[in-house]
Amino acid sequence: MERDEVILKYHEEITEILVQYREHMSNHLLEQADFLEEQIRVVMSTLGERMEQQQKEYVSFLYMSVPRVDLIHRKYQFLLHAMNHLWYLDVESIEVYFEAGSLFEPFDEVWDKLIEISRKYFGIVNRYDVQNIMLEELKYIDQTISQILRYRLRDWEKKGIFSGVTLAPYWLLKWGEYRGDSEFVIQTDRTAKEKNAWKKDVKKACHKPETMVFSYWYQDEYKGSRLEDINMKFIVFEEAKLSDMVFQHCDMEGSRFIRTHLSDCSFENCNLWGADFTGCTFEKVSFAGAVLAGAVFPAESIPFLNLEPEQLQVIFLKREEQE
Repeated sequence: MERDEVILKYHEEITEILVQYREHMSNHLLEQADFLEEQIRVVMSTLGERMEQQQKEYVSFLYMSVPRVDLIHRKYQFLLHAMNHLWYLDVESIEVYFEAGSLFEPFDEVWDKLIEISRKYFGIVNRYDVQNIMLEELKYIDQTISQILRYRLRDWEKKGIFSGVTLAPYWLLKWGEYRGDSEFVIQTDRTAKEKNAWKKDVKKACHKPETMVFSYWYQDEYKGSRLEDINMKFIVFEEAKLSDMVFQHCDMEGSRFIRTHLSDCSFENCNLWGADFTGCTFEKVSFAGAVLAGAVFPAESIPFLNLEPEQLQVIFLKREEQE
């Protein structure tokens, strides 16, 4: 039997094992969400100390990843790479390592299991084949951790997670392979935009769908737009005013409306799963047909939003005294 045939047979044999592993890994990481958040807090404190020692003025780009070399040696730790606006041209970037604890236990277990299965193929399936499979599985871990942290860290300011770090008005935190497949966790852009930036980006989104994903709109007024079937996942409006805006069938999962006033706005049939309307005020706003599972609303606003009974059952309420 040719090697290619053996490899194919091996992959067929382990397919169900990997499916079960991914489900187990997802549940395990969710259970470890508190640990993940605390590790981010600790590493940011360490970064702040290193910045002070190095007299680094600020950072703009924060990348977290699992070094592949460490993974090959089964040394499970994370790397934080912090840079200023020069990005990878920053000659005084800072690297901080922190331990992964028990996060990789299911990963380690399935790695051992795949090695054990490979032995019956008498060396045709070797340890490098298994290693490459596990390196591919790392992408799934990165995606899962990114998704968890997007929600755990969206109140980063209130929680003081980055309080020891001097951040630029524009900064981002990404998780995954540095300069490779990495996922946005946080993006903050508290800088003034040109007058027509909103209209330009909306127009661009028709040809470049990811344009509005993770976009940030700060302290300005946005009005008179009609948006349909636009991918706007994790979009942020902070201290803004939205008026006469129609969002229809838009994917706005994880979007945030921070201390924003909305008037004459419609979110008809939009996906607002996990959206955050903390501190918002509403005037003639419709959420007809919108998916609101896990969305957060100010408790005092609910009587005026005419939400459907099914929507009321799946949202979270935040009272002003909780702020």
